[in-house]
Amino acid sequence: MRSIFLFLSLLLTISCVKNNRSIIKKEFTIIQTSEIKRISFDDFIKKISSYDIIIFGEKHDDAYTHNLEFLTFNKLVKKNKKVALSLEMFETDVQHIMDSFLLNHITEEEFLKRSRPWPNYDNDYRRIVLLAKENRLSVIASNIPRKFASIVSKEGKDSLLKIENIKNFIFEPANDMTSYKEKFFQFMSQILPQSPMGHLNDEKTFLAQLFKDATMAGSIKNFLLKNKDYKVYHLCGEFHSNHHLGIYTQLKAILPEKKIVTIAVVDSQNFDPTQADFLFIR
Repeated sequence: MRSIFLFLSLLLTISCVKNNRSIIKKEFTIIQTSEIKRISFDDFIKKISSYDIIIFGEKHDDAYTHNLEFLTFNKLVKKNKKVALSLEMFETDVQHIMDSFLLNHITEEEFLKRSRPWPNYDNDYRRIVLLAKENRLSVIASNIPRKFASIVSKEGKDSLLKIENIKNFIFEPANDMTSYKEKFFQFMSQILPQSPMGHLNDEKTFLAQLFKDATMAGSIKNFLLKNKDYKVYHLCGEFHSNHHLGIYTQLKAILPEKKIVTIAVVDSQNFDPTQADFLFIR
C-alpha cells in the first residue's frame, strides 16, 4: 500500500513530465500574472522576497523545473538570510533525521538510509538540500507520513485516532474547498481506471490529499511560530498549489496574516494566468 501512495503522490503532478536530467540552459520568461507583465529574474527575486511563504509547484520529474527551483532558492538565500527550505518530499516523522544531517551529527549515507528519500532525490533534490545545509538553514520535512495517508484513504480519518502520538506527525485539514475537490475528482477519474489505485474510495482518497496539504501547511506554521521573521520556501507537486488551492488554502486558513505567493512552470501553449502568481514560461 505504501508503494501505491508514492505512486499517487508522483502521478498527481507528472502527467506531462520530461525525463531529461541534464542542466537546461534554455532561456525562460517570467510573467507576473496579476498584471500579465514580463519581469526580469532579479525583479522576480525582489518581489517574492516581500512574501512570508513562497510556494513553488513542480512536476516532480521535470529537470527544467528543478533547475529553476534551485536557481530561485540560491538567489533568495543571498538576498534573505532568514529563510527555510520546506519539502513535500520528506515526511514529518523523519524531521529529527533531517536535523541531525544538517547539524553534521550523522553522515549523508546514514541520512539517506533512514529518511526514506524519493527515488529521484539524488538527481533532483540533493543539491538544494545541500545548499540549505551549506548556508546553515533549516529544512522542513513537511509531508504526512505515507503510512498515515494510506490509512486515511482506506479507513477514513477516525482510524488515525488509534495511533499513539499521531498529532505529532499530522495536521487535520482546516477546510475543504469544493473547487479543489472537483479538480481532484476530475483528475482521478482520468487515471484511476488504469492505475493501481482503481479500487480506492474517491472521497477517502481526496481526504488523504487534504491531509497531505494540511500537514505541509501545519509544518510550515509550526516552523514560523518558532522562528519569527523567517520566510519559508516550499517545494511541492503543482497539484498541491495550482490555482491557489491545496496548501495555499490550508495556509490561508491557519496563517491569515502571512503573505503567500505561488510559482509554477508552464509551456507557452499552456499559459493560464490563474495557475500561479508568477509563471516561468519555457
